[in-house]
Amino acid sequence: MIIISIHIFPFEMRRFERLVHNLNNCMEYLNPYDILLHITLNTNDRILIKDKHEHQSVQEFNKIIKQIKFKNISHIKSQPEFLGVNEHRRQTIEIASNSDYIIFLDSDVYFNKTILAHHINSIHTLSEKHKYFIISPCTIKLWDNTWDIITHQDYIEKPNDFYLKADYYNIVNKNYGQVSLKKINKFKWGGGWFNCISASLLKKVGIPKSFVGYGPDDTFVMECCKLMKRDGENIQQYLLNNMVVCEDTPIGRHHFKKNIPNFRELCNKKFRSELLEFNKRYKKETN
Repeated sequence: MIIISIHIFPFEMRRFERLVHNLNNCMEYLNPYDILLHITLNTNDRILIKDKHEHQSVQEFNKIIKQIKFKNISHIKSQPEFLGVNEHRRQTIEIASNSDYIIFLDSDVYFNKTILAHHINSIHTLSEKHKYFIISPCTIKLWDNTWDIITHQDYIEKPNDFYLKADYYNIVNKNYGQVSLKKINKFKWGGGWFNCISASLLKKVGIPKSFVGYGPDDTFVMECCKLMKRDGENIQQYLLNNMVVCEDTPIGRHHFKKNIPNFRELCNKKFRSELLEFNKRYKKETN
């Protein structure tokens, strides 16, 4: 089974509606396959400014959920401790089985309607070769050259701010040629950009509980992958070459309270100690 994990805030409702529409379009290219959408609407007023339209947002959310053509589990979370996407992704990992695959998908991502079919075909190919694997689509030119390893060749020479003025819809729907799997020699991906990851890998690594709200969960998994591969683990990342996704520009910062902590900064402070803890645990499990 593939579990597609989606976390949204009320101000992202229009993007969520577009996301659901695009996922429904993917069904045109799918053979029967077990796919589950795990979705959370986060209405936690510990971090969000109280919105007089919150009730309307909940109604809109429920209306959009009814439009989904896939099996789905949806939640509306308002608990004070449910601070962001990391809490939701931990729950997705918990409900997954070791034989599943997880796609973390942000509501601001644009993608081609054939991408899910290509992921499924790739799973069939790679599951016989690797214990753990990550399948990532290509991106356009992003913030700095560290992303070049997953940047599509058509955009590699673009300036680093190209994404700010890119035509996302036309980029993801352009025909770049035959889609194929390309092995890459690093681990590099963005957290919610339609990457497909072995659930068994995410269960082994996890998202540390000290990573509250949002933060470097993707970077943490990458670093753990490096440690595991260095010790001989059969783990590999592949690129879906000629399949491009784009991420829209951020919205909604004014919807958050000004006195909330900087979650990313707090996670970064815990990053090294959590990585050392994982390495210690992994060594103990494999010796």
